[in-house]
Amino acid sequence: MASNNTFIQNVYYHYILSEPSLVTRFEPDFFSAKPVQYAFKLAKDYAVKYHQAPTVDQLKQLVIENNMQDILQDDVIDVLYAQRQMLSQYTDEWLYDETTNWAILENVKKSIVDAAAYLKLNQDEMESGNAKQIVEHIKTMFNRSCVLEFSDDLETGSDFWDAESHKQKKLIRSSLGYDFIDFCLNGGGFPGALICFAGAPKTGKSLWLQNICVKSVEKGENNAYITLELPEEMVISRMGANMFSIPSLEYEKYTKDTIEFKEKMTSYRKSKLVKPGALIVKDFPTSTLSVIELESYLLAKEEELSTEGHPFKFKNIFIDYLNIMKNYRNPNSENTYMKIKQIAEDLRAMGKKNGWCIITATQTNRSQFDTNDINASQISESAGLGATVDAMFGIIADALMLAQGKYYLKCIYDRVSPQANKKKLFDCNFNFLRISEDITEGIIDTALISPVDSSNKFIRGAAKQRNKIDQKFAPGAVDKPADEPNQAHNLVDVVAPQAVKENTIASPFIKVKGQGLFDQNKTTV
Repeated sequence: MASNNTFIQNVYYHYILSEPSLVTRFEPDFFSAKPVQYAFKLAKDYAVKYHQAPTVDQLKQLVIENNMQDILQDDVIDVLYAQRQMLSQYTDEWLYDETTNWAILENVKKSIVDAAAYLKLNQDEMESGNAKQIVEHIKTMFNRSCVLEFSDDLETGSDFWDAESHKQKKLIRSSLGYDFIDFCLNGGGFPGALICFAGAPKTGKSLWLQNICVKSVEKGENNAYITLELPEEMVISRMGANMFSIPSLEYEKYTKDTIEFKEKMTSYRKSKLVKPGALIVKDFPTSTLSVIELESYLLAKEEELSTEGHPFKFKNIFIDYLNIMKNYRNPNSENTYMKIKQIAEDLRAMGKKNGWCIITATQTNRSQFDTNDINASQISESAGLGATVDAMFGIIADALMLAQGKYYLKCIYDRVSPQANKKKLFDCNFNFLRISEDITEGIIDTALISPVDSSNKFIRGAAKQRNKIDQKFAPGAVDKPADEPNQAHNLVDVVAPQAVKENTIASPFIKVKGQGLFDQNKTTV
């Protein structure tokens, strides 16, 4: 049945108003007939306010209150409501499919009309010099107008008293390669998660994203790395230096012979017990990429890489970084708080809809030489971003720490576990651009007063007990594993790293020995 038919649109009118999940998604100008447009505007406002559609008498009263008697006569309303009985002739499934598809089509048509009107209105000002500006404006109009999703509206929800509902089927965790990060995320990343790393300029935000990406690929997971700051070639060389143990400053020399390097990569992949996953690296110019455009690119890439019977699916999407994306909702707004908040919300929604874990970064308000600690107040637009992310980690590295190849990673926001304010020391081998967990220091809870420094016995006792609990439930081996030489990857010959010496920076709560992150002994107080 044609959706431009007045009769069927009248049926849509009643169905939409009967479905609370749909009513806010439809606009009056979707309807062809002007009287129905006005009727729907009044009825929609009423339904949103009172959670039910108005009766025929109530709609007539609304017409009077809004002085619309000349536009919307009683006999028109009577005809419209007489067709309400036709709902019973159609199934809910058919009505849902028809109305949502109709709305999507009408939304596209509306965006085309709006674009044409814009071109006509501004035709005198159009010239080759502002062509890019005009195109960008039209793209923005389409982006804002064509986003209409109905994918999950009819899901029935979960029955609490059904045992199956208590299985965490949609939140299956996947390790991000670092014990501390997995500990803070209650096991790792999950589909629909938004995880953010915050750091000052030039303190390694990109390096952290690249290291996590490499570890994920080595586990066999398919990832996309989106860079809005660094060119693709630089990102690939950085991650290649890490994965293949090639000195970063000599990477070009090792990869100059493409045929030879391809053979070595093939040999490397065959040597792995787990076949490395796919990795797509794509750069976009700064401030040109919206979430809508990103989603279109990623979905197209999944379709391109899929084969018959073997659909391709990304596991993690790395975005370097959030602040320099484009906000399609308000492209010309100077409100940075709203920009960051809306981009974060859209990224999280994109991840949830497509089953991707979104991992990105943001910038702090502090310089790289003044970052001996980090908290929420130092993160750009922290309130809006913190309310949206599932977890946020702060990268702590002052000039001295960077010179020593040291980082602290601090959990700032955490909605999935009670690990906020915990931090852990990490080492960075800048030769291979590889970050690893420091084996000489355990987790520090920055929210607790050191029992060594406190004279309050109750605080001392509480701190000791809290740390005892944290270590009990932390993952990892308790005993020191057998000593083994550090193995370099077999792609190229490199010198194996020297054994790590005990770090002079000690936790006030615990001492650690062995190679595992959580190989801990209690410090006596």
